[in-house]
Amino acid sequence: MSVDAVEIGDEGLGEHAAERYVEAAIAGARALVESDPGQERWVTPLLRAIKRRRLRLPSLLPTTLRVVRLIEQAEVDLEELAQAVNGDLVLATRIMGVANSSYFRGATEVPNVREALMRMGVREARTLVVVVALRSTLLRAPGLGDRAQVLWRHSLLTASATQEIAQEIPPWENNGFLAGLLHDLGQLVVLAFVAELPAWQDDGASPSDAAVDAMLAATHPALGAMVLASWGFPEPFCDAVLGHHEMGGGDGDAAHLAQAIDLGHTIASRIAEGFPDHADELDAELIAKGERVGLDAPRLFDIAEEAEANLEALSKLA
Repeated sequence: MSVDAVEIGDEGLGEHAAERYVEAAIAGARALVESDPGQERWVTPLLRAIKRRRLRLPSLLPTTLRVVRLIEQAEVDLEELAQAVNGDLVLATRIMGVANSSYFRGATEVPNVREALMRMGVREARTLVVVVALRSTLLRAPGLGDRAQVLWRHSLLTASATQEIAQEIPPWENNGFLAGLLHDLGQLVVLAFVAELPAWQDDGASPSDAAVDAMLAATHPALGAMVLASWGFPEPFCDAVLGHHEMGGGDGDAAHLAQAIDLGHTIASRIAEGFPDHADELDAELIAKGERVGLDAPRLFDIAEEAEANLEALSKLA
């Protein structure tokens, strides 16, 4: 895997017309300056970089991208997935190690990736392959620094929660985990940009943590959609990431996935703050978001427990 500085041109944005993601990022940045003029010093260079289509975007090696696209499909052919995993020696070695770990309690060691995936089962294989494949991209992005583990933990929790939520939301039954894992991808773009900001300042100054958080909040959904478009993800998937902080913004299928991501994100955030001990102690905002997708308080409580359990298991395996 690699994370490179690439030009965002017509050939770098996938097959979709991603201009509206660019426009959304620009609009978010401008709105931040309008609401807080003190941010102008830091936001102006970001606006310039977006407009000129030059940002440091996370990129995937072709073999990794193939794996991710296979995982996204409704029906996964384990034979085809095994071939794709074998194209990345590091990924193949890690998957073999996971399959032969005590977690899966196999009587004998599996001899190859195909057997490893069969031992895991389709659902476990989808989850573990995508986690192992994307971990380096999400943890080694320029400028991430101390935020790496916090972002990774939040992404895993959101992914696990969104997976459970999306199971009842066609056509996204098999895409919830991937959507949750990638929903904050745009943060990598902002943080890579922030890491370079001091070099662009006459006094070498850096923005405060509060200023960085403000830029993240204002632009990361649009920038995340832009990255996903550059990776060739379907437009509704990109639109869901774009709208996941807008109360399910977007239309049709995209809006439904955006609602699932938003709820998964909220559950993950509540877990980080300290989740209640009982379902009847859940806050009104979380309950309202659950009701929008047909989930009651007890089910939300169960999803949170499952997400925490999955986090522990995935942290050990991946």
